[in-house]
Amino acid sequence: MRHPNRRRAPFLAALLAFPLFLSLAACGSTRSEGSAGTVTSAQVVKESTDAVTRAYGTADYTEPAADGPKAASGKNIWVISAWQQVHALVYQGREVSAAAASLGWRTQVCDGRNNESGGWGGCVRQATAARADGIVLLAVDCAPMRQALVEARRAGVKIASFSGFDCDDPTQGRSKALFDAPARHSAATPTLADFYTRMGRLRADTVVAKTKGEAKILHVSFEDVAMGEYQAKGFTDRIAACGGCQIVDSVKISPADVPGIRQKFETALLKHPQVDVVTVDIDHFFVAGVQQALVAANRPGLLVVGGECQIDNMNYIRSGKGQQICYGASAGYRAYATVDALNRAFQGSPPAAAGVGLQIVDRTRNMPAPGTEYTGPIAYDGLYKKAWDRQSGVEAP
Repeated sequence: MRHPNRRRAPFLAALLAFPLFLSLAACGSTRSEGSAGTVTSAQVVKESTDAVTRAYGTADYTEPAADGPKAASGKNIWVISAWQQVHALVYQGREVSAAAASLGWRTQVCDGRNNESGGWGGCVRQATAARADGIVLLAVDCAPMRQALVEARRAGVKIASFSGFDCDDPTQGRSKALFDAPARHSAATPTLADFYTRMGRLRADTVVAKTKGEAKILHVSFEDVAMGEYQAKGFTDRIAACGGCQIVDSVKISPADVPGIRQKFETALLKHPQVDVVTVDIDHFFVAGVQQALVAANRPGLLVVGGECQIDNMNYIRSGKGQQICYGASAGYRAYATVDALNRAFQGSPPAAAGVGLQIVDRTRNMPAPGTEYTGPIAYDGLYKKAWDRQSGVEAP
């Protein structure tokens, strides 16, 4: 993992901005890791197979807490989106607004424009000036706008995170935590670091289980971004237990590298014809060029494992070409959990762990209908509304 004080680029620059980066130098690196040649123990294969079997099911998801404080009323909430040109963030903001509306709260979405000219901090300051009661951060980490958050807290604004890392995280400099309602996706993953590390580990378990512990891997990872580094660590740490697995090459992509991702990936794939597994930590990398390269390469024997189940990626999986697997972590469930955590913060209560898990999605299992988002196996919206009604003394129908 990178040094905690190293300056980090806004990760949304790499998620959907590659056409805007054509003037940047593409300077990503690749390197070989690991060494195959030993046999993977039967115990490791069994552990990975059990983990994958569980992740194909619904047990990783649980219902949200039914207890909590009375629902606050009349709140004005600002949703700070890292960049509204990213479909996933538009969807997340829409779900946060829907959850807030269930409590009678008003919402305003502010586009941080990928932090261009300090857009993230600018949104926080606009919210503070507008006398917002709370803000929700979508894909915005603490460190790049720490001073604006300090000012918001001084003004009494409560801060909730949908998917941003707080300032006390090692990747953000280990300073004082500033979030009143940090993301708690589940009891098993009480921090974002835990959640993304677990996603990386499950990706490795998928490789081990699908190949019976014999894999030559091309790994595409996301550098200089907190969520990317935690995923890569979870993946490489778990793969190290697979004696018959080898990371033949690692294509390390920084935000500035995204414009040239297809060329970098194709070069690595051509250089290593022995590769039989491709793992890509971020689903947008397929959209940015990896999917096109895989289709052009026409190597049907490859196992191709991706990221977080965006709509485009599920279409790729349906097509039967390129990407074959993704990991569903319901954004809708996370949105309602974020609003619940913010409501608790207004009452002086800590956030309750939600029940958001990870579910493996492939062409034949757990795939939602075409054109729809992945929402997961829990009817979270009705459960939260019922709990909020009960806490407010209202009998839900």
